Amino acid sequence: MSTKKIKYQTSKPSTLILSVVITLFTTLVSGCADDEPSLTESFFKIYDDSDLDVNYKPIDVVETIDGFIILTGTELSKSDFAGVQLIKVDEEGNYEDERTLRDYVVPIGKMHLNEADSNSYFFAMDPTSLQAVLIGVSPQLEVQSEVAIGGINYPLSSSILSNGNFLLQSYDPLTQETEISEIGLDGSFVNGNRYSIGPGDDVEAEIINHYLNASERPLPFFCGEVSAGNYYFNGFYNYSLSLVFTDFSDAPGGVVQGQASNAGIRAVLPINGADFAVAGYQFDANFQLASATLSTTGTTSSVDLFPGNMAEVKPYTRAQIINYTDADTYSVFACETKGRQILLNFYNSSGGISGMHRIGYLNPYTFASIKIGSDNSILVLGTTFVAGRFERIALTKISASEVSGFIN
Repeated sequence: MSTKKIKYQTSKPSTLILSVVITLFTTLVSGCADDEPSLTESFFKIYDDSDLDVNYKPIDVVETIDGFIILTGTELSKSDFAGVQLIKVDEEGNYEDERTLRDYVVPIGKMHLNEADSNSYFFAMDPTSLQAVLIGVSPQLEVQSEVAIGGINYPLSSSILSNGNFLLQSYDPLTQETEISEIGLDGSFVNGNRYSIGPGDDVEAEIINHYLNASERPLPFFCGEVSAGNYYFNGFYNYSLSLVFTDFSDAPGGVVQGQASNAGIRAVLPINGADFAVAGYQFDANFQLASATLSTTGTTSSVDLFPGNMAEVKPYTRAQIINYTDADTYSVFACETKGRQILLNFYNSSGGISGMHRIGYLNPYTFASIKIGSDNSILVLGTTFVAGRFERIALTKISASEVSGFIN
């Protein structure tokens, strides 16, 4: 069988085929067939490719007006950086189309659907200028806007703000500073500031390695909003990968300092005031805190948060935390296990675990992103290894009724 690379084009017939379709059904206590989720409520899909050698690095998934768009990195023949691939699937997870944006590299999450124009937005990088580029695509994957963000290089993470703008974390290799910026959906710079990473050039090497080899030991870059006008980012500051709180002033409001990139925070979720749900790490050990008070006005250390290792969790796992509301409000921690499953832990408002769910059984799985669907389902994006060798994108939709079944 030929292993020649296939170049994806929207004008060609699909080379991405559905190899496995597993519909997840949950029988509720009543046992009535009418209570089982329909195909549109739950699904599990693996997307295969006729090229056995091709690899994908899924970044994020966004729900559109008629299905979902998956953002993934893909291999390029002329660059060591990951290319930008978009895959369109329908409401039941069935593959519809794909498009490769060959002018850009290193796509980052989060993706955002703008309801006003039905376009989905995300950031990538121009491989020549190294500038961040804000890209908007239609539900049919047609590019509607491409705006280079002048003066902002090496995009690392982004999130959507309550006012509809983006928060963008980036790195400036010339000044050796981490930048945090508010960017409008038209690509305009609204506000922001820069913070020194400290002396030395080792940080840039770590960032480049993160771009080129993130699957081995991904650095947990992320950013978000505590409240209107108050933000956070997890990035390099004073030569350590630290959680930094800022209102765009010249000095950070508070810093939860890591130990270089060997210990720190993997994900946070604001709960109330200075209380956060926290996923953190100490070298190859991992921990989860349903609620921790973090100083947003002083300097503290992530080491002081460490309560002990979660033996089941894989070292250097990706992690994300989301809010989920059923009868109660839950903080859902998503990560990978040593057994190569995706693990979802549901912490209730009292801090106890109300339930857990694992994705994966025979094949190894990796975790990329978790979202809440418009029907209160949970969407989990990751990869699995077909035949134990070929890494392929996997998308799971867990219906609201199914989630209720494994929350105690």
